[in-house]
Amino acid sequence: MKTLILKDIVKNSSSNEQGMILYNYLQNAFLNKDTLVLYVDSDMSMSSSFLNSSIGLFLDNYGLDSFQETVKFKGSKNQFSRLADYITKYSSLYPV
Repeated sequence: MKTLILKDIVKNSSSNEQGMILYNYLQNAFLNKDTLVLYVDSDMSMSSSFLNSSIGLFLDNYGLDSFQETVKFKGSKNQFSRLADYITKYSSLYPV
Protein backbone atom coordinates (compact mmCIF):
# COMPACT_ATOMS: atom_id res chain seq x y z
CA MET A 1 0.00 0.00 0.00
CA LYS A 2 1.38 3.37 -1.06
CA THR A 3 0.47 6.80 0.32
CA LEU A 4 -0.09 9.57 -2.18
CA ILE A 5 -0.25 13.12 -0.82
CA LEU A 6 -2.30 15.14 -3.27
CA LYS A 7 -0.64 18.51 -2.63
CA ASP A 8 2.77 16.94 -3.38
CA ILE A 9 1.82 15.78 -6.88
CA VAL A 10 -0.33 18.63 -8.23
CA LYS A 11 0.15 22.41 -8.31
CA ASN A 12 -3.54 23.00 -7.67
CA SER A 13 -6.78 21.07 -7.71
CA SER A 14 -8.78 23.27 -10.02
CA SER A 15 -7.92 22.27 -13.58
CA ASN A 16 -8.33 19.35 -15.95
CA GLU A 17 -4.59 19.35 -16.55
CA GLN A 18 -3.84 18.82 -12.86
CA GLY A 19 -6.63 16.24 -12.63
CA MET A 20 -4.91 14.22 -15.34
CA ILE A 21 -1.80 14.05 -13.17
CA LEU A 22 -3.82 12.41 -10.40
CA TYR A 23 -5.55 10.15 -12.92
CA ASN A 24 -2.16 8.87 -14.12
CA TYR A 25 -1.21 7.90 -10.55
CA LEU A 26 -4.56 6.15 -10.05
CA GLN A 27 -4.29 4.33 -13.37
CA ASN A 28 -0.72 3.18 -12.68
CA ALA A 29 -1.72 1.85 -9.28
CA PHE A 30 -4.66 -0.04 -10.80
CA LEU A 31 -2.58 -1.53 -13.62
CA ASN A 32 0.14 -2.58 -11.15
CA LYS A 33 -2.46 -3.97 -8.73
CA ASP A 34 -1.33 -1.56 -6.01
CA THR A 35 -3.51 0.11 -3.41
CA LEU A 36 -3.14 3.86 -2.92
CA VAL A 37 -3.98 5.82 0.18
CA LEU A 38 -4.88 9.25 -1.19
CA TYR A 39 -4.28 11.93 1.42
CA VAL A 40 -6.16 15.18 0.78
CA ASP A 41 -5.39 18.18 2.99
CA SER A 42 -8.40 19.83 4.56
CA ASP A 43 -7.56 23.16 2.92
CA MET A 44 -7.55 21.80 -0.66
CA SER A 45 -10.71 22.53 -2.59
CA MET A 46 -11.21 20.30 -5.61
CA SER A 47 -13.08 21.70 -8.59
CA SER A 48 -15.48 19.62 -10.63
CA SER A 49 -13.05 19.91 -13.58
CA PHE A 50 -10.28 18.41 -11.46
CA LEU A 51 -12.50 15.61 -10.15
CA ASN A 52 -13.97 14.82 -13.58
CA SER A 53 -10.56 14.45 -15.19
CA SER A 54 -9.13 12.34 -12.37
CA ILE A 55 -11.63 10.28 -10.40
CA GLY A 56 -14.43 10.58 -12.97
CA LEU A 57 -12.18 9.39 -15.79
CA PHE A 58 -10.96 6.49 -13.67
CA LEU A 59 -14.56 5.51 -12.93
CA ASP A 60 -15.40 5.70 -16.65
CA ASN A 61 -12.47 3.53 -17.66
CA TYR A 62 -12.28 0.97 -14.85
CA GLY A 63 -15.50 1.15 -12.85
CA LEU A 64 -16.50 1.74 -9.26
CA ASP A 65 -15.39 -1.67 -7.97
CA SER A 66 -11.87 -1.17 -9.33
CA PHE A 67 -11.76 2.31 -7.83
CA GLN A 68 -12.77 1.00 -4.41
CA GLU A 69 -10.12 -1.73 -4.61
CA THR A 70 -7.41 0.70 -5.72
CA VAL A 71 -8.01 3.92 -3.77
CA LYS A 72 -8.51 4.62 -0.08
CA PHE A 73 -8.96 8.16 1.25
CA LYS A 74 -7.32 9.84 4.18
CA GLY A 75 -8.09 13.37 5.25
CA SER A 76 -10.66 15.45 7.03
CA LYS A 77 -14.25 14.36 7.42
CA ASN A 78 -15.26 17.28 5.20
CA GLN A 79 -12.94 16.15 2.37
CA PHE A 80 -14.09 12.56 2.72
CA SER A 81 -17.72 13.67 2.51
CA ARG A 82 -17.00 15.82 -0.56
CA LEU A 83 -15.29 12.96 -2.39
CA ALA A 84 -17.89 10.39 -1.34
CA ASP A 85 -20.67 12.72 -2.52
CA TYR A 86 -18.90 13.27 -5.84
CA ILE A 87 -18.47 9.53 -6.44
CA THR A 88 -22.08 8.78 -5.49
CA LYS A 89 -23.48 11.48 -7.76
CA TYR A 90 -21.13 10.59 -10.62
CA SER A 91 -22.03 6.92 -10.37
CA SER A 92 -25.75 7.66 -10.41
CA LEU A 93 -25.48 9.99 -13.43
CA TYR A 94 -23.02 7.87 -15.41
CA PRO A 95 -23.43 4.16 -14.70
CA VAL A 96 -19.95 2.82 -14.08
